[in-house]
Amino acid sequence: MPLAALRQPIIFLDTETGGRDPLRHPLLTIGVVTLTPEGEITHPLHLKLKHAEYCVEPGALEVNGIDLLTHDREAQPPPEVARQLRDYAAEVGRVMLGGHNFGFDLGFLRPLLPDLGRVFRRGHIDTKLTAQFLIHAGALPHNVGTPLSQLTQHFGIEYAAHDALEDARATARVYVELLKLAAPPSHLPLDS
Repeated sequence: MPLAALRQPIIFLDTETGGRDPLRHPLLTIGVVTLTPEGEITHPLHLKLKHAEYCVEPGALEVNGIDLLTHDREAQPPPEVARQLRDYAAEVGRVMLGGHNFGFDLGFLRPLLPDLGRVFRRGHIDTKLTAQFLIHAGALPHNVGTPLSQLTQHFGIEYAAHDALEDARATARVYVELLKLAAPPSHLPLDS
C-alpha cells in the first residue's frame, strides 16, 4: 500500500549500547531497515561493533540480552561498521533517518559517523515525538503512551524488544501506522 505522504525512503535505525552515556559506554549493535514509499520494510542490516574494552552497565546488558563474549567474537571494528553504514546509505540514497526516542541513538551514532550530515539528510523522524503530537492532536488515544512497546501493542504489531534490528523494524511499522492517523480523509485532495 503506497503511503501518500511518503515521497522517498526513510532509513530507520536503532542501537543497543552498554549504558546510557555515549562518552563512557560502547555502542554495541546497530539495526537498520529501509521504509519504502510503498510501505515496505526492506534491506535489513544488523551490525555488531567490536571494542578493545567494554565499559558496560550490567543493567544495560540485562535489558538488551547481549552476551559480551559472543558479541566480541561476532563483532567488527567501528571503522568497518561505519563503512557498511555509509555503503548502505549510498545504496538507498541520501535520505532521512528515523528512530524511536532517536536523540539517544544519535548520541551514540555521531562519534561513529562524524560525517552523519553528509551521509544522511539533515533532520530526522522520531516516532516518539510523532506519537506525542498525535496524542495532543486527539488522533491517538491518551492512554496509549509513547514507549515503543505500547505503540506496537496499540497497533497490533508483533515486537520482541531490545534487539536493534527488531526495534528498527518495529519503529518503521509504527511510523506507517502514525502516517495513516495523520493522513487527511481520502475525499480531501493532498497538496502537491
